[in-house]
Amino acid sequence: MTITVKTPSDMSAAFTDRMNAGDLDGLVGLLAPDAVSRTPAGEILTDPTKIRADLAGLVARRPHLVNNLRHALISGDIALEIIDWTLELDTPDGRASLAGTTANVVRRDEHGDWRLAVLNPTGTAV
Repeated sequence: MTITVKTPSDMSAAFTDRMNAGDLDGLVGLLAPDAVSRTPAGEILTDPTKIRADLAGLVARRPHLVNNLRHALISGDIALEIIDWTLELDTPDGRASLAGTTANVVRRDEHGDWRLAVLNPTGTAV
């Protein structure tokens, strides 16, 4: 499923909505076909199947995400988004809370919609 995102600033809310709804297809629909993702463990994923599997693992943990867009720096068809986030999810020991700052890149596609090109949920954290 592809979701229409008309401005870079709308991407944060669209991602949050799809994550909190447990909508894996909707999350994947926000991605550019050549998207790259960095996992919290530091692994770089370039294969769409692996990115989907990583997101599926997150969705399976019943996440509740809150994104606060700090700013979007836009240059033509590319934007860098800095987003502060909090996340609650299921763990083997119960519910856990995490927080961080992401640095994502979104890019306008040929239809004028914005897609996530680079997902970096831990920003500059190692």
